[in-house]
Amino acid sequence: MRNRSAIWVFTILLFLACLYQLSFSWVTKSFETDIHNLAEEKYDSLSNEAVEFVINGDTLVIGADKEKQLIVSYYEQKLLAENREQPTYPILDLDYQRCKDQELGLGLDLQGGMSVTLEVSIEDLVKNFAGNSSKISFKNPFNAALKDFKEGSTTVDSDSDDFIGLFYAHYKELYPKNPPMIFFSNGLKDYMDINSVEKTESNKNDQIIQTLRDLSEDAIQKTHRIIESRINKFGVSQPNIKKLAVSGRLQIELPGAKDKNRIRNLLQSTASLEFWDGAHADWTDEFLELNKAVSKESTNEVESDFIEISQDSLNSLSSIELESYMNDKKINDSLLEEKTLERVIQDSIMLADGKILNGSLWFIHTSNSPYIGVAKSVDTSKINSMLKSKVARDIFNLRRHKFLWSRDVSTYETSQNFTGHTLMAIEIPTSGEPKINGEDVVNASQSFDNDSKPSVALSFNSNVADVWAKWTEQKVGKVIAIVLDDQVFSSPFIRQKITGGNTEISGGFETIEEAQDLANILKAGSLPVPAVIVDEAIVGPSLGEENINSGLWSFFFAFLLVLFYMIFYYKRAGWVANVALIANVFFIIGTLASLGAALTLPGIAGLVLTIGMSVDANVLIYERIREELKNGKGIKLAIQDGYKHAYSAIIDANVTSLLTAVVLAYFGSGPIQGFATTLIIGVFTSLFSAIFITRLIFSYFLDTKRDVYFSRKFTENLFTGSTIGFLKKRKVFYIFSALIVGFGIFSLSTKGLDGGVEFTGGRTYRVEFSEKIDKSEVQNAVSNRCVDDNGNNIAPEVKTVDNAYTLEITTKYLEKSVLKNKVKVAKIDASLAQAFQDLGYSNIEDVNEGMTYTLLTSRGVESQISDELIKGSFLAVIFSLFIIFIYIAFRFRKWQFGLGALIAMFHDVLVVLGLFSIFYNIVPFSMEIDQAFIAAILTVVGYSINDTVVVFDRIREYSVLHKKSSAVQVVDRALNSTLSRTINTSLSTFLVLLTIFIFGGESIKGFAFALMVGVVVGTYSSLFIATPLVVDLSKNKINA
Repeated sequence: MRNRSAIWVFTILLFLACLYQLSFSWVTKSFETDIHNLAEEKYDSLSNEAVEFVINGDTLVIGADKEKQLIVSYYEQKLLAENREQPTYPILDLDYQRCKDQELGLGLDLQGGMSVTLEVSIEDLVKNFAGNSSKISFKNPFNAALKDFKEGSTTVDSDSDDFIGLFYAHYKELYPKNPPMIFFSNGLKDYMDINSVEKTESNKNDQIIQTLRDLSEDAIQKTHRIIESRINKFGVSQPNIKKLAVSGRLQIELPGAKDKNRIRNLLQSTASLEFWDGAHADWTDEFLELNKAVSKESTNEVESDFIEISQDSLNSLSSIELESYMNDKKINDSLLEEKTLERVIQDSIMLADGKILNGSLWFIHTSNSPYIGVAKSVDTSKINSMLKSKVARDIFNLRRHKFLWSRDVSTYETSQNFTGHTLMAIEIPTSGEPKINGEDVVNASQSFDNDSKPSVALSFNSNVADVWAKWTEQKVGKVIAIVLDDQVFSSPFIRQKITGGNTEISGGFETIEEAQDLANILKAGSLPVPAVIVDEAIVGPSLGEENINSGLWSFFFAFLLVLFYMIFYYKRAGWVANVALIANVFFIIGTLASLGAALTLPGIAGLVLTIGMSVDANVLIYERIREELKNGKGIKLAIQDGYKHAYSAIIDANVTSLLTAVVLAYFGSGPIQGFATTLIIGVFTSLFSAIFITRLIFSYFLDTKRDVYFSRKFTENLFTGSTIGFLKKRKVFYIFSALIVGFGIFSLSTKGLDGGVEFTGGRTYRVEFSEKIDKSEVQNAVSNRCVDDNGNNIAPEVKTVDNAYTLEITTKYLEKSVLKNKVKVAKIDASLAQAFQDLGYSNIEDVNEGMTYTLLTSRGVESQISDELIKGSFLAVIFSLFIIFIYIAFRFRKWQFGLGALIAMFHDVLVVLGLFSIFYNIVPFSMEIDQAFIAAILTVVGYSINDTVVVFDRIREYSVLHKKSSAVQVVDRALNSTLSRTINTSLSTFLVLLTIFIFGGESIKGFAFALMVGVVVGTYSSLFIATPLVVDLSKNKINA
């Protein structure tokens, strides 16, 4: 063997590199174990001294298991924070945080957490640069583009499927002469002069669209940086943030994150902080006029651009007061006086019972006051519609004023108690800009107010500090508004001039974390345009632990099975292959750690599958060596020729597997990318281990004159001399396959597939109950709580998964609602919780006994995303089939080989799809069609072509050696000569997948089943479909 020393050096260096990278995982795990033990000791000492413990205002009774877990977890986080910068890896002088950043991370499905896809609102960017134009020439193409974009469809020709491309395409469709888009003149004046562009009108618009695209890309990049800054301050270990190929999308994974509402607010908050003048005027006549108008006509069809507020998310919020600092000391409280609504009500001019606008607004306005009225959360959207109607625009001067709702909800004692948000009138200056905004804040930090409650301290830059002082001097005796994301946080009454350049937002934070989040959001900066969550997945920690156990057990048993099989079949050579397999696993895990990749459950499946498929390279080599030995060659020459003759088939098989893995990595996302990454790494490490490490060991055996055996007595002649006539009855197999595929297509067209929420849209929850529960009862209870605006009950789909205690609930409730995403999610979550309470079940997080339920996972996908996933999955399968067809046709220099392989792959895909259609709702495990299933389909394609290529390679070889033989004789001889390899590889891979299926847990059973079917069908098609088709297509001439 040439260059043996160099290969030894490379192998040793690779081993040390992987060992170094994996050492960080060992160090951090050891450190965390010590921290956990210290936390346990603190709890034990605490239990001897007290009976109660307070965390963030919650009093916990010491002694109960749940409280112990919370207290121990609290101490763990505290101790980790205190010791984060202490040397943890003394040899390298690295602290815990640096070690943690380099360890092998676990994905959401293995430790719990939250994954979201955040979409930057490009449509808002376009609307902002158009000045929210009311021109028909803008609104018509804008609304048409928005409709297509939300539905994920393209109804007109465009050079891009992004929103800007759709907008331009609709504009040209509606206005074929393509007149200049003058409505962008003001918005884009700092970036281009539309009127001075000396080009044709069409080119003017082309330049406008290109400018919008450049600005949208800048907005996306800025959003990426700001979100990354926010997440890094959130305290989640090893967050993963990346920009997706789809324009305007960021995928964010937060392993271990538990507070989903806090994360939603953290990610979606625009953090647009603004200071405005309150509009001190008499609004009575205007609102009386509007009241008369809306009583006569409906404004239900008017779209609202105002913020909508969720009762569930705001009920717990109290009012926020503004205080100021001067010379680093709090000024006298008398400088600022919050003009409370109780005081306003005392002076209010009431109309009849005080309610106007169809009874939705409690009118509390006094002359020269910016406060208009109070409304319940559920009525804010309706009032917004009224205020945006054409009638309202005619009544109010909305260019100089706007109306915003308060963030807080308060109760006011009148003739009848009234709880709601305050509607406030804001004055807009001539510039259209606020007096002060978030960009003027140089620092924001969590602090405490006079009552020792959490607050946020703000510091302005020196220039704005003077502006603040002059402004407050001018506004003595009036109200200003502190606005964040179009919600009035506070409306202080100015008593006198305020100097110093420091202020404080206080009074509205229930926890320190809430104040810290706002401070971090303000420090990170405001988002250039809104961002919304369009795809969300939550995995509970209990399911993560279950997945770890099932995943590791499946890996352990599958690995042992392969090791045993190789020793059983190939004797001492099997031991050599096992050394290569162990090295392969070590290299894969080490490489994953060095790349900063996270190990996911599909990643473990990919690892196990890689082990099973990596056996193929060893089997190919060993079978060729056995053939050389049977031809009378000595052991040294047989090994040399065996490796040489096996290279072609090994390379072809692995290249095709690599192509499918690359396609999957490109089109997939989240855990599926983990699966693809593992496969890609596995292809290279398998080749290196099977070809070089085994060759080094054999060379050592030969040099030391040790005996090498490649079979046992009962396996030595197994399949030798096989003379099966595969092609004689090929038409029978054609008919058999046609019937199977036909039945599958019939089932697909009538019964369809069990589409997962990824492909159907909506929200799905996996819930475990403490008692056995009937799914029909849950369906009825949830249906009763999910009622749309028309009073219709929205029935969910409920399935039993894994056992009689666990249900999967999928609902499309509020899917078409115009409510903001976070409002919809809060309402759906609340509806399910109420439904479970109706059945007598309480959340296990709230109680420790009685009938309880545990939320294992939840997933929400907007319909737009589901449409794109369907499109992407379809393209992934088609593209992988096409690229493999090109490779096979090129590699074997005949299109017949490529077409035969392509038809066989289509055959395999249709069989798997057909079986999933026929058997879903029959078998006792989930057969949902999701991204994991698409990964399985592409893996089936890869395996099928892997098997087919090995046969094709032998046909190519035999067509040269046996030129005088007929095509049927050559093909039958080639198939029989590779039968041992085909059976060994297929059987070992099938057994590995069977192990995953048995021990891998419920969440991966459907995935493993698809792969098991794929292995069987792929083996069948390579023998009875692909190869016979090559003969028929070549008209019995197969010389390659």
